[in-house]
Amino acid sequence: MRDPLWLLARQWQVGEFLGDDTGSPVHATLGAEMQTVTTYRPGSDDSATVAIDPVVPIEVHVERETVVLRLRGSVQHGLYFENLIRQNSIAGPETVIAAFRAAFPISATVPDPEYAPPDAARFRSLAAGRVTDGEALYASAVATAAGQTPATPLPPAAQNTGMPGVIAAFVAFRAALFSEPQTDSAWDGKTLDYNFALGSPVADQNTVLNAPDFPGGRLDWYSFSLQTAQSSPVFTANPAQVTPVSFDFLPNHVTFRGMPNARWWNFEDGVTDFGQLNAESVDLAKLLVMEFALIYGNDWFSVPLPVTVGISGAAPRGTLSRVTTLVVTDTFGVRTLIRPSEQTQVNAGETPWSMYKISAAGARSDFILMAPTLGVVNDAPAIEEVRFLRDDMAAMAWAVENRLQGDLDAPVDAYQMYLQRIASNPPPAPPTATPGGPPIYYTLETPVPDNWIPMVPVQTPQGGLYLRRGIMASGSPPVNLQARGLILEPHHPFFVVDHAVPRSGVQVDRYFRYTRSSDGTIFVWLARSSGQGKGSGWSGLRFDIVANLGSPPQ
Repeated sequence: MRDPLWLLARQWQVGEFLGDDTGSPVHATLGAEMQTVTTYRPGSDDSATVAIDPVVPIEVHVERETVVLRLRGSVQHGLYFENLIRQNSIAGPETVIAAFRAAFPISATVPDPEYAPPDAARFRSLAAGRVTDGEALYASAVATAAGQTPATPLPPAAQNTGMPGVIAAFVAFRAALFSEPQTDSAWDGKTLDYNFALGSPVADQNTVLNAPDFPGGRLDWYSFSLQTAQSSPVFTANPAQVTPVSFDFLPNHVTFRGMPNARWWNFEDGVTDFGQLNAESVDLAKLLVMEFALIYGNDWFSVPLPVTVGISGAAPRGTLSRVTTLVVTDTFGVRTLIRPSEQTQVNAGETPWSMYKISAAGARSDFILMAPTLGVVNDAPAIEEVRFLRDDMAAMAWAVENRLQGDLDAPVDAYQMYLQRIASNPPPAPPTATPGGPPIYYTLETPVPDNWIPMVPVQTPQGGLYLRRGIMASGSPPVNLQARGLILEPHHPFFVVDHAVPRSGVQVDRYFRYTRSSDGTIFVWLARSSGQGKGSGWSGLRFDIVANLGSPPQ
């Protein structure tokens, strides 16, 4: 420390004398515009655009579907309805309850005995005739209130004194359990994902944030692409609110763990060891991060911009934010206007650098989306799981129903149910050899498991390739293998775009989700998620097989 010349030489050696005569930022004036998101469009039809429900979070809006409960839900809601009758001093409550039990009985017959676990059959035998079918009652009560003809009409006892209020309370209770869609279902079975859009119409232009392939689950800014549409009545009916704001800030240094210390004699934090980074010369991203961290880390400043994603007392709806002006004042009093990086001149044919901004087809937005993402969401185990996969050996695709919603509203293993069926009704044994008879036998087709549903390739007149859900007659005697789960939509023809099932396959789940919104409201909804499968598979399907008598076809 007695040699100041050595210290000066050391500072010169490490480049501390190399610098510019500039000041540090001490003040920043920031101007911005906040633009609300006001419309929601399920699917691709602009005429279906509706105003966003300020109470329902966007993820619930997009994912929710009609909840179909079976035996357990029917019994639980039936018990709740009968307790309402007893608690509301209805005259002759047991007589009224008996009338509703007769009108909406719990059937003692299992709807699908092959896929009913033994405990479900026992539970049904106990509940039959002893409780009202609450789900059937709810469907009839809702249809009656809407002026429609229900599948099962309400019994005359529904008009007894006090009963309209009891039925209305029961309907309100059942409707409040789950968030279910009205006309805003966004699931697209042809592509096995969600298709929706958010809109922010301003003046004569509507900015559409399109999410044509949202797989479900976490929603964020990267789920959207930019789409600009002309104004129309469905947009202008719900104009966005544009709010200009301005802030004065003291710029702060960008900091991160392990960054080089600005003071000469201080030691850096050893939590992050940049010396352990191994980067190849072609690893450009890692090299850029290392250069920023080791050389330019303390040259960056941040100016925070507070942004809300909703309105007070309501669920998040999203906000489009754009910075209009940014003026920075340094220690010398020099005021500098900071322009967006998109305005930087680049070489011909190159696009300027940008981050976190939504773009599409070469167009880039001038705003940043604060997506209305929910916080903590609790996901229940899947009650239905279907894997779409390719079968090269059979030259076709399959939809394998691994899990199905059972009679007790819990998932059941579809393959185990198939094994249970063939254990109780085994297929016939291969023929045996007889003296003087042929030593071989012919098999037209080998059976496949019941939960393997064929997806047959078809082509439209326009040349489009689709996979159509089919029915397969397997075994002897033939058993028609039909879809049982709701994912495959068994009540009408079901098609999937061919490219929606890649070589890796696709797995689609149905499961319940639970969350608490920003105002404390609890939401429970039935959602779907689409993700990568587990590769191709083989169903064991073969045709035209000749085997030795007494042995199964190989």
